Amino acid sequence: MNKANRSILEIYLESLYREVLEFYKYGLPLSGKAIESIISTMLKPPKGFFKAFQSEEMSRALIALHKIRKLSDDLRRVVEDVTRYLVTKRNFEYEESQSLRGAIVWTLTVKNMLSFRPPVIVTYTRALSEAEYMLLKSLILKAIDILEASKNELSAALHTAKQNPLVISSHILAPRSFITLASYVLSEVEKLSTDLKHLIKQYPLEFIHVPRNISWIYIEKLIKVTKSKPWRPKWVDATIDLSQSIKGVEEDIKSLRNIVEILHKRTDVIVLRDVSNTVRFLAFRLYEIYTYMVALTAVLKVFKGSIEEIRGRSIRVRYDYGRSIIVVYGRKPGRSMLENAEARWLTGEELNKDELKKLAGKPDIGVYNEVKVVIEAKFSNTLPYLTQARFKTLAYIYEYDADAGILVYPGPITGRGMDSEERYTRKILDAAREKGGLEIAPATGKKLVILSMPPTETEANIEKMTRILASLLS
Repeated sequence: MNKANRSILEIYLESLYREVLEFYKYGLPLSGKAIESIISTMLKPPKGFFKAFQSEEMSRALIALHKIRKLSDDLRRVVEDVTRYLVTKRNFEYEESQSLRGAIVWTLTVKNMLSFRPPVIVTYTRALSEAEYMLLKSLILKAIDILEASKNELSAALHTAKQNPLVISSHILAPRSFITLASYVLSEVEKLSTDLKHLIKQYPLEFIHVPRNISWIYIEKLIKVTKSKPWRPKWVDATIDLSQSIKGVEEDIKSLRNIVEILHKRTDVIVLRDVSNTVRFLAFRLYEIYTYMVALTAVLKVFKGSIEEIRGRSIRVRYDYGRSIIVVYGRKPGRSMLENAEARWLTGEELNKDELKKLAGKPDIGVYNEVKVVIEAKFSNTLPYLTQARFKTLAYIYEYDADAGILVYPGPITGRGMDSEERYTRKILDAAREKGGLEIAPATGKKLVILSMPPTETEANIEKMTRILASLLS
């Protein structure tokens, strides 16, 4: 796509694809499994939300990008461990030879000298024919085969999809967003395939002999033999685990290819609606995840703490020798005022308390210990929606008796507004974007913070959020 013709939302969505999966660059110590868990759970829409394809394929396609990058690091790490292991772990053999190619075993050499036989020397061999070494090389070769096949299939699907006038239209963001994600994954597939082809030619992999055509049946046999050994170094267990990682990458790339193929196999109203809804859903949720990671990074910086516990969408940060603060995503930050409320229909009957609890709101993000902050992240530049989001943030402050609420949006704002309230909201939001944010402190003692966070400015966003949370939580 011509970068000059891209909309600001398309640029932001491209940044979200990249930043959410590469947030480790900013020092956030979340494991790969934790990130995959966040993405897979939060990108799962309600049942029946989409009709044309399985909605889970979208999150799997995004996770494929993360898995490919992680697979590259894991494979290289195992090969490095094997190399170090082979330097220290040696299998010794005794050999009679006039050429002294090893250490002399004098007790045996003296006996040989009496019978005019050559000296006995000790040599060592690196047992590269053992099952665990063959398994490692077989897995890398299998990964290369999968990546090459995936590259060809995904390239073909992308090429065909781009011929569709719907996709190349400058007025429709949704299809191009799929293409952007698919192109990112394709570039990572090509990069990993090239890296593995170089890796397979290096020591010790180049000296390990395996069959030319590697099947999963052959790999499973090697795994079975390797697992039967009574003692295994850590790198062997890591190698066994890699087999599942490689299978997972293969399936996730197929999910992405299936989505891309929809763009040229079907162009009916249902597909177009689903594509549009999916991109909107994906963008909103990715921006929430992005804001969550910014907030969590800021909390770690404010308190100079460390992650003590991860339970689903709740993370406990430990600081000051035993104190802690909790950061939640898509979960209630404590008890809603509705949970202890009494309610009755105007006809006189009481409303069941369990039913009333279901009315409790769930702020996008909550940060709390003795102080409580709720955060609403809205990936939108639509003025009416952001006006309502401002009211929603204020409502959450009241519902959860929070000390402050933060409304986060990317900006800039579009539309002139239907009434004076919306027009003044735009003026405030634009000014907040230019001046780095706005803090409103009503007489109640609560605070409302309005903060523009474009996903293209992550370092600046972390700095702003750190400064704001430091003032609210300290």
